[in-house]
Amino acid sequence: MKLYPYSLTFTALITAITVSNAATSFTTAFDRSEGYIASGLDQSTQTSAAYFNEAPFAGGFYLPKGGKPELGTLLRDPRANGASAYYKIGAGSTLKAGATYSVTLDFTFEGMPEGIPSVDTFMGSVGFSTSSTSDKHAIHAGIKKSASDSNSAAGIYQFFVFGGGYAEALGGVSYAAIGDDRLDDNDLTDTLRMVLSLTKSATPGQFEAVAQLINLDTSDTVATITTTLTESAAYQSDLFGYFKSGSVKQEGNFDLFNVTAFSYTAGVATR
Repeated sequence: MKLYPYSLTFTALITAITVSNAATSFTTAFDRSEGYIASGLDQSTQTSAAYFNEAPFAGGFYLPKGGKPELGTLLRDPRANGASAYYKIGAGSTLKAGATYSVTLDFTFEGMPEGIPSVDTFMGSVGFSTSSTSDKHAIHAGIKKSASDSNSAAGIYQFFVFGGGYAEALGGVSYAAIGDDRLDDNDLTDTLRMVLSLTKSATPGQFEAVAQLINLDTSDTVATITTTLTESAAYQSDLFGYFKSGSVKQEGNFDLFNVTAFSYTAGVATR
C-alpha cells in the first residue's frame, strides 16, 4: 500500500471533464452477469459478451476457470507476447469541436525489481485507434519501467502519453506512489486507474489531451499530463478504445497484468 504519496503534476490547473449526450458509452467489469464466460476475451469466444477484438492474436487476455462465479478479473497469459483488446464499436467521426472521448482502465500488475532495466519494459496502456483490430493512428497513455539514466538508484516507473506528434515527455512515478514493494519482486501494485481524455479542438486535426494515473486504493492522483496532440486522421475518424499489456513472459505467473474494469465514451463535453 502507498504510505507516502508522490505526486507528479505537469500543469497547475487541471480541468475536470464530464461527458453528456454520448454518441456511445460502454463500461465493463468483466463479470459473469455481463455474459462473460471463463475463456479468452476475443468476441469469437465470448459470444454472449462479444465486445472486444483481440489482435493480432486471440487468447492473450482471458478470464480464468475455477474462480469465483462472478469472474471480474481479466488476466494476461504469461506465455503470450503481450496482449491487446479493442472495443469493437467506435464513434466520433461526426462529432464537432468540443466533443470529448474518454477511456479508463483499472488494473494491477506485478512490480519490477529495483534498479534500472537493460531495456525499457512496457507494463500496459489504454488509448484510442482508428481501427478496431490494430493500433492505427493511435494515441495512448501508458506506464513502463525506463532504461534511461533518469531513474534513481531505487528505480522509478514512467507514465507517458504517446501519439499525435507527442514525444513521450515522461515523468517519474515512485514505487510507493503505486503501492509496489521494492523488496518483493512478486507483489502486486495497488489498484490503479489510467484515464485518457481527448477533446476535439476548434483547430482541425488537433486534440486537447489529459492523461492521469490514479491510485484507487489511496485515492491519490499520482501523475497528470496535459498536452495538445495533432492527428488529422483520428480527428476525422471514428475512434475505438483499446488497452494493452506488456510482453514480459514468466512461465506459470498469472499475475503479470490484471484488468478489473474498462470504459469508453464518446460524446459532447460539458464543463
